[in-house]
Amino acid sequence: MKWLGFILPFIMNFGKGSHKPRRSLKDSALEIYDAITIRSRTAVFLSMTGLGAIAFVCGGVFMFITEATGQYDRTGAIFWNSTLITSLCLTAIAVGGLSYVYFFAWPGVRAADRRRDAAEAEFKRQQELHAGSLESALSALVMDFVRERELRRAQRGTSSPSPTPEASTEGELHRARAEAERPSANLH
Repeated sequence: MKWLGFILPFIMNFGKGSHKPRRSLKDSALEIYDAITIRSRTAVFLSMTGLGAIAFVCGGVFMFITEATGQYDRTGAIFWNSTLITSLCLTAIAVGGLSYVYFFAWPGVRAADRRRDAAEAEFKRQQELHAGSLESALSALVMDFVRERELRRAQRGTSSPSPTPEASTEGELHRARAEAERPSANLH
């Protein structure tokens, strides 16, 4: 889909430069080719750097094995010399370059890191919201319990309860319970 959005402006006469009509389809094709080569230059360079690094790793390992086995055949032991050190350094530098290309410089790695960081931030925000709703639910439950106890103490404190206050007390209890059980009350 990205390629379609990239190519259609050139074909539909909305490419770079002025909006005058092109002479032929060849002009459009050349403009598309130029844009693609400019955009793909980084990816091609990094790919060639990666392939070169792989070749140097293979060469360094081959040099090390050849020199080490040659020494072992001649003397029966392996001693550090300039060829072994050079082959190990060549391999280490090539592995370092290869890891830089594929872990840091490759197109899209930084964007993927930003997407991962954004996803982690969103996850943390959702966790905080979830914790906030749990706290609200628990506080509503505790407040319901406190109100119920206060109402019961008030009932016991009166010596001759009349039917009207009891009904209002029961009504308040039911309202408090309904408010605590309501899902929208738990989210605030």
